[in-house]
Amino acid sequence: MANIVDGAVLDRELNPEQAAAAKKIDGPMLILAGAGSGKTRCITYKIAHLVSQHGVEADRILAVTFTNKAAREMKSRIQKLLDCNMNFSWMGTFHSVCLRLLKLCLSKESVVAAMGGQWYDGNFSIYDDDDQKRILKEILKEDLGDNFEASEVKKLHAAISKYKNSVLKKGSLAQLQTPDVVMQLATYPDELKNAEYYSQYQKRLKESNAMDFDDLLFNTVYMLQKIPKLAEQLAYRFRYVVVDEYQDTNDVQYELLKLLINEKKNVTVVGDDDQSIYGWRGANIDIIRNFHRDFAPVTIVKLERNYRSTANIVKGAGSVIAHNIRPQEMQKNVFSKEDAGELIHVRQFIANDDPGQRFVLPLESAEANAIADTIAKAGPDFYAKTAVFYRTNAQSRALEKALNDRRIPSVIFGGMRFWDRKEIKDVLAYLRLLANERDDAAHLRVINTPPRAIGKTTVENILERERNGEGSFWENLLAEANSVGRTAPKLKGFTDMVLSWKALVAAGETPLPILAERIINDVGYKEFLRKEDEVTADERIGNLDEMVNAIREFDEEHPGATLDAFLQDISLLTDADKKVDNSKGQVTLMTIHMAKGLEFNTVHIAGCDQGIFPLVRSSSMMTTSEMNEQIEEERRLFYVGCTRAEKKLYLYHIDGRFFQGSSQRFAKSKFLSEMDPSVVDENVRHLGGSSFGGDDFNQDFSGQQFSRPPRPNIPPSFPHRPSGSFGGSSSRPNNFGSHGFSRPSIPNSVKKNDKRIVYRNPIKVAAPPKPAEPSGPRVVFDEFSENPFHPGVRVRHSKYGVGTIVKCYGSGDNARVDVRFGNDPTIRTIILKYAALQIVG
Repeated sequence: MANIVDGAVLDRELNPEQAAAAKKIDGPMLILAGAGSGKTRCITYKIAHLVSQHGVEADRILAVTFTNKAAREMKSRIQKLLDCNMNFSWMGTFHSVCLRLLKLCLSKESVVAAMGGQWYDGNFSIYDDDDQKRILKEILKEDLGDNFEASEVKKLHAAISKYKNSVLKKGSLAQLQTPDVVMQLATYPDELKNAEYYSQYQKRLKESNAMDFDDLLFNTVYMLQKIPKLAEQLAYRFRYVVVDEYQDTNDVQYELLKLLINEKKNVTVVGDDDQSIYGWRGANIDIIRNFHRDFAPVTIVKLERNYRSTANIVKGAGSVIAHNIRPQEMQKNVFSKEDAGELIHVRQFIANDDPGQRFVLPLESAEANAIADTIAKAGPDFYAKTAVFYRTNAQSRALEKALNDRRIPSVIFGGMRFWDRKEIKDVLAYLRLLANERDDAAHLRVINTPPRAIGKTTVENILERERNGEGSFWENLLAEANSVGRTAPKLKGFTDMVLSWKALVAAGETPLPILAERIINDVGYKEFLRKEDEVTADERIGNLDEMVNAIREFDEEHPGATLDAFLQDISLLTDADKKVDNSKGQVTLMTIHMAKGLEFNTVHIAGCDQGIFPLVRSSSMMTTSEMNEQIEEERRLFYVGCTRAEKKLYLYHIDGRFFQGSSQRFAKSKFLSEMDPSVVDENVRHLGGSSFGGDDFNQDFSGQQFSRPPRPNIPPSFPHRPSGSFGGSSSRPNNFGSHGFSRPSIPNSVKKNDKRIVYRNPIKVAAPPKPAEPSGPRVVFDEFSENPFHPGVRVRHSKYGVGTIVKCYGSGDNARVDVRFGNDPTIRTIILKYAALQIVG
């Protein structure tokens, strides 16, 4: 490696606390890192110090991050620090690490034998929420007929997930909640029924050689508990363990860590109990709070300086979180040396109850208009630096409308992911069949998509044979297709296609994106989309093209990667991995849970109302202690939201909104009352009579009139609205719809990043004309023709820069070149059909 990160480098690049944490490499350490305190920088330098100064092999460091994106960024930072391309193969999320462990271990016959020989094999599929719920619907239907609600599927799904993510304590031992354990402990009829459903669900997963997302953790721990020697071998392999966002660890993840940490206890955990906000999905805050006891003696380093936010924001957020009860060891004095900055702006909208005044609930439009007006006043240069947070997704509608009305482009996070779109999941299901022929969910998804006149009865008969132990779905499907039965011809058309694709995979000559294109063409999927809905067909076909492009990128970035590796990569994507692209000039809207790890110049938090934020779900069965735990987690969530702001923070309260089906009154959030008044600029506006929804919203809170910025990209012929028509309750007509402006198609770059664009009635820009198809025969390079691409030729790639071709092979669509780019030792395979390589010498 070109660079060594020694003690002198750490002292120069880190503050004293960060440097102390990075220098100490032996023994257990807790880095208690406040918001914006540079924890990622600290652990990045620590790992670089380990490998460069102390000679620790990169693949003997287990580093667990909260998101896949964080893992990629950490690898990139370390490689840049060391000026080398060292591969940290065991750096990733808990789920990605467990997936790799399972694939590695289940490829060994000794492990399979130790697990009873009838467990899983290494080609298992990973089922997403849709696959899981389909199985649960089948189970409920067999038991209850059609007499069950969709909510019952959701409740059962949540119950099974809870079983898998929590453990039972028996003294110092932790017991996983397998179906047998849950059945033994069940007392009430509904518990017995859930245990029975859980058992059937796991049985069907195993029959399909499939695991759900929770199983990746659960089954890894189960395997290591059942084979202690395997756990010992892995613990010996991992000389050092680093865990980021430790406050979000759940019980099963904690058991995994204990199994993988060796007797030297060289483990560093990094986190902040004040930012533990995922208790609702199993995170256990006591795990970080008990670390110093569980691994005693522990070195505790506190990172208390906030580098992100102004002093007023840090002080205000800190004054709220101070109301939580925290152990003495967890106490922090988070501070900022940045300028004091603006006061925290608290804006309240109060209904005028004067009987002589006209008053209409709800007031969401007042709140949303105030937020949109403030953003408009700041101007387009700040759109990409601004975020609007809310506690629940339902709050986004009014905010979306207010921004739309002002022609302020915005993007909502939390909608459907690109990889969750139906057309994408259909093609992925075809690919899954080729990786795991026992994947029943994939078979059932595509056997009649596009329609092949394969009847429901035929499918049910094949399923019934599988349930009776007569072989897998695929085996029975093949047998029926090759029989003389009435349905055989239709089935054979399907099975022959699948077998032809399997042959391509087995031959190993067809690149992954070409394989995906072949499947799309063979099944006539684009034609199917046009017949299904001509209006949406172009956009959905564009999604398929972008999918092929994404597979091409994966193929280039992971040389030699298999189909199975690609499917694993997609299955590990989570909401937390959604990328915020600040280059598009759009305001970001999202729930506060999604804001974790992000930062913006300006943050607006809507709905700071008691009953909205904090949002406490109480019941008659809930104890006072449990209620307090919920309030404390809500307060931590508020703290996280506030500390995403760098320069400006706006908090909003309205005392009337439409909630749970009716207009209701709300008091001011207790969190606003808990904030240090010395850092707050509070302004209360009483609404009623003519001021509600009228031109009064054209003024800022100091009472000064300001003009709205002109709307961008509006041609001279476009009539402007009358002044003051932006209010959500205005009775003036909306003239936008009469000019035939339609929504633009979402750019592929945005689709790929999974964003829902919100920009109402924009000007439709004509698409550039497609280049004419060249006339005459198409030139296909092969080993016998004059191919300008050959070993030794220097080429330029749009992403990887200049490189040298080291190998050429394949022909037609499969024509490829292997290229080494710059100083990167990785040899990347480039498919000539897709990459516009430019020969430079």
